[in-house]
Amino acid sequence: MKSRRPGHGNRGRRPRQAAAVPTEPVTLTIDGYIHDGRGLARHQGQAVFVSGALDSEQVEARWTKRQSRFSEARLLQVLSPSPQRVEPACKHYGRCGGCQLQHASHAHQLEIKQNSVLDQLARAGAPAPQTLLPPIVGNPWHYRSRARLAVMFDKAGQLSFGFRRQGDSQLVNIEQCPVLPESLQGLIEPLRVLLQQLDVKAVSHVELIATQDQSVVILRHTRALKAEACAALTHFAESQCCQVWLSPDNQQLTDIAGEPLDPRLSFALVGGSLELRFHPLDFTQVNPEINRAMVDQAVRLLDPQTDEHVLDLFCGIGNFSLPLAQQAGRVTGVEAIKSMVARAGENAQSNQLSNLDFIAADLEQASLKTLQKKIGQFHAVLLDPPRAGAALACQQLAETAAKRILYVSCNPATLARDAHSLTQAGFSLDSLGIMEMFPHTSHVETMALFTRR
Repeated sequence: MKSRRPGHGNRGRRPRQAAAVPTEPVTLTIDGYIHDGRGLARHQGQAVFVSGALDSEQVEARWTKRQSRFSEARLLQVLSPSPQRVEPACKHYGRCGGCQLQHASHAHQLEIKQNSVLDQLARAGAPAPQTLLPPIVGNPWHYRSRARLAVMFDKAGQLSFGFRRQGDSQLVNIEQCPVLPESLQGLIEPLRVLLQQLDVKAVSHVELIATQDQSVVILRHTRALKAEACAALTHFAESQCCQVWLSPDNQQLTDIAGEPLDPRLSFALVGGSLELRFHPLDFTQVNPEINRAMVDQAVRLLDPQTDEHVLDLFCGIGNFSLPLAQQAGRVTGVEAIKSMVARAGENAQSNQLSNLDFIAADLEQASLKTLQKKIGQFHAVLLDPPRAGAALACQQLAETAAKRILYVSCNPATLARDAHSLTQAGFSLDSLGIMEMFPHTSHVETMALFTRR
């Protein structure tokens, strides 16, 4: 819907007044969760969302927002704790917005996430899966192989270096982050000291990346760095045994001297039989352990045969395409970002897979009928869309001869919407399972297999 001009269509109406937020604490009993893991309570018949609260707990909270449909409150103290409550491992938890569920046991986090997915399917009118798969889990700590930290200087020249608070743009200075591998955690304090000493106000963000054999620091900056800063960064890279690269516009990389770079990092799949190379600015999954298990399960569920053509939509650099091509007769990957299409082709060539083709196309606008005329009939489909889901692709897939669709989702709400569309169009929701890609956060990845009835 197009936005209206201020006041358009509201002549004669009084502006809606925001409800006053009481200052006194309130005692609430938590009786469930909402989709983002916040506790759900009822107060005078109205739903109240309470961050940091667990099911069955009685808590004291302070109102932060009052609205006609629901209210929000901040936890002050737990009056009767849940047996699932644990002590958060990170001293910044509760202020830093990176994690939302460290106060819950890991087993209970999985329960919260799985129930959220099933609840959203039911709300969208999609059927429950015939088979509920065991969650894919790994080490809940030190799992995140890349992270972006913000950099900000106040008027007095004091540095803030860390992640943003939940719900606003304020930075939380961090000294540790236990979801990062130790190789990246060990860079945080030296980087803070360096940035403060150099007073590098041109730097807006620092991205940290860990692979199996190296650590990388990428400084995103808005104007050229001074010679003194470049010399200090060179020394930092040598002393910390890491790569330091610059990103002046978030679209290209240079070395510290400003010379353009086109580097490649890599990760392994399928028991090390495949190596995927990627540019540091490419999208890749941040949890290598779960990514490997996810890919293995995807190949097992979709079960491509040697006489079948598989279509991999939103294929990226070939994370699923290459493993599928080890079993399928033919795989065609489709991706909107041309640089990633090129990278996927590089990966097929370097892994000596000749039964792969990659096409650049925007799947939010592309016609699958037109695509099918170009590539021929396909028998199975893998979808790994962004958070917006794949509404158009799912509508069009119903008109193809595809027998199996494997949907990998990072957003339960759009998965539920698209699952309803597919089941209405003649597919059954055969199996579904969550994948713990982001422990201690409210984010949940899901894999769902649809088979044509």
